[in-house]
Amino acid sequence: MKYIIETEDQDEFKRYFNGPRLYSAVWDFQQFLRTKWKHNDPCETWWDAAQELTNILVEHGIDMEGDYL
Repeated sequence: MKYIIETEDQDEFKRYFNGPRLYSAVWDFQQFLRTKWKHNDPCETWWDAAQELTNILVEHGIDMEGDYL
């Protein structure tokens, strides 16, 4: 797949360029929270944090589960 980004704004370019890495980092953090809840410390706070992150992403039009699974 090939994308072409045309911009004269260096900051805008950085946001587009780093987007996939940021997406991956957020996915890893979300999985970290869920793993903490599921395996290490079944405290409701871990689950609440994972769900809140999911809700925020959905509000911004990002469905991590749908995109990754």
